[in-house]
Amino acid sequence: MCSIKVAVLLAHAALISLSAAAQISSPLPSLQNTRYNIYDCGALRPQVQAALDLGKGTLAEAIDAASQGVAGGHGFQAFFKNNAAAKPVAHMLKDIQIMKPIRGLKPNRLSASQPEFVCVDRNTFDRYPGIIRDPDEYCRISGAFGVWFRGFKYIFLCPKYFTLNISPMGQYCPRVMDNMFERTGYLLADFQKYSLIHEMVHFYLGRSSLGWDTNPKEIYKLNECVNLDAKNSLNNPMNYQYFVARKLVEQACTSAPNPFAPPFPLSPQALEEDHRAQGTFDAVDKS
Repeated sequence: MCSIKVAVLLAHAALISLSAAAQISSPLPSLQNTRYNIYDCGALRPQVQAALDLGKGTLAEAIDAASQGVAGGHGFQAFFKNNAAAKPVAHMLKDIQIMKPIRGLKPNRLSASQPEFVCVDRNTFDRYPGIIRDPDEYCRISGAFGVWFRGFKYIFLCPKYFTLNISPMGQYCPRVMDNMFERTGYLLADFQKYSLIHEMVHFYLGRSSLGWDTNPKEIYKLNECVNLDAKNSLNNPMNYQYFVARKLVEQACTSAPNPFAPPFPLSPQALEEDHRAQGTFDAVDKS
């Protein structure tokens, strides 16, 4: 029985590696920082390092745009509503860029901790005692790319994370029609480096972050993110992920809805239509 279980685990790991290798659309960049805390990733570790390097390396322009508020363009008003959000958004992105250590996180509350990244497998729950839920079970049930559990320093990367390309190779900007994003815009942000930024927003927002266990819950779809009020826009990681993806040179998106003009705030019927049209987007990280 033990040998059968080992064989199954090895086959599972091989499948993830093959899937990840098939998704890399360009050679991995030279790694700028090997000091990241990355665990249990084996041969996939260079992918995580590369995505972190690329994601952090492209935040400078997003920080500059955020510091300008609405005048900085690139959807800032759509995703954060007003200039009062400029300082907290720029501060959040700067914390991610430098991976600022923070105190009070388990398992070492007295020590300042940076985010630490863990590749999930069937034994992760046993290796990280104290976490509130089995990451492997969560990944399989939710279809998520990753998850951060409140109060912990670990960001868990689901096997599905490695099915994403590391970085975009073309432009995925959604069009704006009738003051709404078209309903294929999820491609804008579905890349490894953006997913890591998303999880680090959870990490730095801490208990303020919207998530699967909050009321209201975390929001994922483009038009629903635009539909959030100013406070929840700042607490919703997907708003940051979309803003960063829109600002990057690779995508350079400029068109965005006006959140203060019809049809916003969206009616329940419009949101339901958005859910049905973007059904494939439900797989995005639901942490």
